[in-house]
Amino acid sequence: MRRYRFLVDPAPSDENPDQLPVGFTKHFDPNTGDNVLDVTCAACHNGQLRYTKDGKTYAIRVDGGQAMHAISDTTRGSFAPMLVASLIYTAINPFKFDEFAKGVLDERYPEGKSALRSKLWASIKHFVSSPQNNPLKHLYPVVEGYGRTDALGRIGNTVFGDHLIAGNYQVGAAPVSYPYVWNIWKFDWVQYNGSVAQPLARNIGEALGVGARIPLINDTGGPLPAEERFRSSVRIADLQRIEHTLQTLQPPKWPEDLFGKINQSLASQGGQLFAQHCQGCHGPHPANAARQKSLAPLKPFPGLEWQIEVIPVSHIGTDDSTAKGFLERRYDLSATGVTDKDMQSALRPLLYRQLIREVRFRLSDLIDTRQTQGLDNGSLPELLDQYPAESPEVVLPQALFASIEEEISRLVSPLPAIPDARTTPPEPYNCNLSCQTVALLWNMKHGQENAEIQMETLDISTLTEGEALNVVGIMIKNKFYQDNNVAFEEQQCLEGFGTLDLPQQILGYKPRPLEGVWATPPFLHNGSVPSIYQLLSPPETRSDMFLLGQRDYDPANLGYQLITKDSEGVSKEGFWMDTSIDGNRNTGHAFAADPDLWAQHLKAPKDHPLPTGVIGPLLTHDERMAILEYLKIHKDEPATPAGYKPPECQLMGASL
Repeated sequence: MRRYRFLVDPAPSDENPDQLPVGFTKHFDPNTGDNVLDVTCAACHNGQLRYTKDGKTYAIRVDGGQAMHAISDTTRGSFAPMLVASLIYTAINPFKFDEFAKGVLDERYPEGKSALRSKLWASIKHFVSSPQNNPLKHLYPVVEGYGRTDALGRIGNTVFGDHLIAGNYQVGAAPVSYPYVWNIWKFDWVQYNGSVAQPLARNIGEALGVGARIPLINDTGGPLPAEERFRSSVRIADLQRIEHTLQTLQPPKWPEDLFGKINQSLASQGGQLFAQHCQGCHGPHPANAARQKSLAPLKPFPGLEWQIEVIPVSHIGTDDSTAKGFLERRYDLSATGVTDKDMQSALRPLLYRQLIREVRFRLSDLIDTRQTQGLDNGSLPELLDQYPAESPEVVLPQALFASIEEEISRLVSPLPAIPDARTTPPEPYNCNLSCQTVALLWNMKHGQENAEIQMETLDISTLTEGEALNVVGIMIKNKFYQDNNVAFEEQQCLEGFGTLDLPQQILGYKPRPLEGVWATPPFLHNGSVPSIYQLLSPPETRSDMFLLGQRDYDPANLGYQLITKDSEGVSKEGFWMDTSIDGNRNTGHAFAADPDLWAQHLKAPKDHPLPTGVIGPLLTHDERMAILEYLKIHKDEPATPAGYKPPECQLMGASL
């Protein structure tokens, strides 16, 4: 397993007697009567760096970092094809099968050999017959290689192709690096394209992507009875335990004794450059108290909700294959028997609850801003006090909305123009008084109509990937809650601080906060840049081809040791990352504006826009090195409060 870049303990232990790699575990499945191998989050979200100092080689584990394996790659010699070959050899070789049976069956050996052989051949048939594993289908034309997978494409094909209809298989040509996951529980949007808000929705989607069972149709391809639909093998309680562990995960600290001491003076210079050129996008941007209550009402401390902006590809200029594929792929869920009306019934409570929260947030923000500016708030504070608490039944407080509108009309004259129901108002980070007033009035006047418009535009036979995964995820949760009599308060806790499960669809990528980023090469969402030094350099100077698969770290440039075709005296076992291929391109995120253009842009950005992909001025070598030095010690603030403990959710009478 180490050969395939999995992280394996040196020897078996009481905690891991089978010496399974990091992120692999097993559980007993009562439906099949077997112990089942599981792939958990840690398999893809744990990294390791290697460094040689004074003749001794060290391995630095990066918990929550990026894995190096190629678990989904089906090219010859990769893990998956070799696994299938090994299974076939085990099945046909009597001596090897006998040893295998002894290890698996234990006390059931030898009586259980015949049944085991049948199950083994069934597993082999499943692997071989899956279109996703058939290289002749060309579903994944861009080789993923080490440390990458076409996550969104594979999840869509698994859920809607393997489990539903062959017509849903879509080409996935956009491999991405495994993202690092510390602090993501604070983000209002996750995934590279900022498409998912709710922690439980994120975890269910990933569980489905790695093989959780979800019967969507019967054995003849017809719909299941309504009462049996969306009953999955997703282990909600275990996902909650994993999520709680995630909330205790800390970013890695720069190991000065190994990689070298920090040059504090240089880091200070880099901090100033970071504030000028990086922090505006990468933040963090903590939500104010009202916004946090709207997005994640159960978060117990301020500063635990960070707003993550998705930057359009038309601006950032990075390879658009991942973002575009997510929006362009279409899936037909009609074979499940779910109708447009069923879909609307599942979505309406969430959209209405979102509207209720949004009005409360906008009203609170408006009151605070008017008070700060010394303006009369009239009876708005009293109306805010009358706002209803959340309850299982979602009822829009229309009478209260009318009273708020009436009071605003009395306080503000003339009233600002309000967009129609199909045009949502602008939502900049720095929303001034006029912006807040427009947003509040629009939500009260048009929010319900806009929610209905959103639902009416959805067609169960042609959903985007985000829409389709959202619908299936909601149905899975609702079925689980129904089967297990999960109360509303428990649902809110399980879902992650009361966060709503409504997707976002933007052709762009999110710039995430950067504490610990030094430990997470390669860079950009598709892993097309080997070091942060190159990321801060003009794209035309970046390596157009380099090796992935070696863990040797370069502390000077904050990345992997650069191995090219011309490198000598090093192992070249791995995957050649060719950035000339769509899906692998290393364009964008360019600090490349000449001094004159940059000065003009700062004075009048609308009159002097930067070219697509250019985000800052051309940096000198010394400026890049200063930023690198600072990133070794950068902290994302505010930090998690010292007294914070993950919430104890209740499920079927037990604390999780």
